[in-house]
Amino acid sequence: MIYECVKCGLTSPVKMGKCHKCNEWNCFEEKKESKKNNLKLLVSNKLSDLKTLSNKQIESSIIEMDRVLGGGFTVGSTILLGGEPGIGKSTLALQLAANLSNSNSVLYVSAEESISQINLRSKRLGITYNNLFILNDASIDQILLQIEDAKPNIVIIDSIHALTSNDLDSPLGSISHLKTSSQTLSEYCKKNSVILVLICHITKDGTIAGPKTLEHLVDTVLYFDQIESDELRILRTTKNRFGPTNEIGIFKMTEKGLIEVCESSNIFISDSTNSYPGTAISSTFEGSRSILIEIQSLVSAPSQSYGKRYSNGIEINRINMLIAILEKFSKITFNDKDIFVNVSKGVKVKDPSVDLAIIAALLSSFKDLTIPLDNVFIGEVGLGGEVKTVTKIEKRIKEFERMGFKKCFIPYQSLAQSKSLERYSSNQMKLISINNINELNQYIGEVE
Repeated sequence: MIYECVKCGLTSPVKMGKCHKCNEWNCFEEKKESKKNNLKLLVSNKLSDLKTLSNKQIESSIIEMDRVLGGGFTVGSTILLGGEPGIGKSTLALQLAANLSNSNSVLYVSAEESISQINLRSKRLGITYNNLFILNDASIDQILLQIEDAKPNIVIIDSIHALTSNDLDSPLGSISHLKTSSQTLSEYCKKNSVILVLICHITKDGTIAGPKTLEHLVDTVLYFDQIESDELRILRTTKNRFGPTNEIGIFKMTEKGLIEVCESSNIFISDSTNSYPGTAISSTFEGSRSILIEIQSLVSAPSQSYGKRYSNGIEINRINMLIAILEKFSKITFNDKDIFVNVSKGVKVKDPSVDLAIIAALLSSFKDLTIPLDNVFIGEVGLGGEVKTVTKIEKRIKEFERMGFKKCFIPYQSLAQSKSLERYSSNQMKLISINNINELNQYIGEVE
């Protein structure tokens, strides 16, 4: 006989009063062992003999959602959608259900909100009910019975953490409860070729609440994030068995619900027509799209006896590394300065191709010199002060040219290795190759 903790999953041969792993009391229950009956030897197949079947996808008519999913919802797949409270998960789910119901039968299960709340939201969003059915119930058994009767193509459950079952004795929202609920629904929908969308909660750390097994059970994991101090929302994917995992969808929250932002090239740079010291523009790649970002920096006299570092949107360790490189190879001292680096509109950037723009912004602020608004910078900076080439540089340059920029600073190696880049050096935009940060330092101006 085996006992299992319903909070953390720890097993024990005896029933303990307190779990020494999660420190919870009276949380051990008997674990029922499955009986292996009616087993028979199955014939395995050679990989070369298997036939390739194309996965049928259903488009939602929400371009940003379909982009993240790799073209649409794959029939029989399970999608997990998480996000902070109040970010708009239920709004997105209801809009998604309404769009899909135009050509499919959709069952929207609300385990948290009442019918009147859903009705008020649908009126605010201007949603009309076509093949959209609403079920206000939290029982898994009742939900499966409704699915069996209505036979919908898509099932949306808001949320998986609120579901209950008569067969489960564990507390609501516990690890074993979540595992059993999601696995039961996922297996049924996969067997019957039904698309299942599970709305879920997240922890204070921003991860999916519950066991990591929950993310392994599903086919796609989506996170709905909010850009700080803005109405923009970003839909990211961290797992996708049927498509890319690096695409993002961009939305704007309004009184009428979520609106897609398909033209996102310059949405993360300021609208100011004036240029200021300490500002430089670069590009980061998210999936198949190039997005312009604005790096802002401030180098000032320290408020204390030593300089401090602050960064928003870029890892502070990378900022410290770039400052150390700049000090060593440009003979500029930053130890006695306070340095602040910020990415406009609260965007978080991990792409190393913005290194050159960060260096340019720091030099601009240190020398109190303005970089023209029509200049952009692309390049990764190495520990030797060299400027390294980056991926998809031609697509980035093409986007800069389309947006009307006049000068683009790129790694010397990129221009030397690719003859196709020479055609961009025209009257519309000039390419300037940078081999090391000293060349960039000379361009921005001599240290006074």
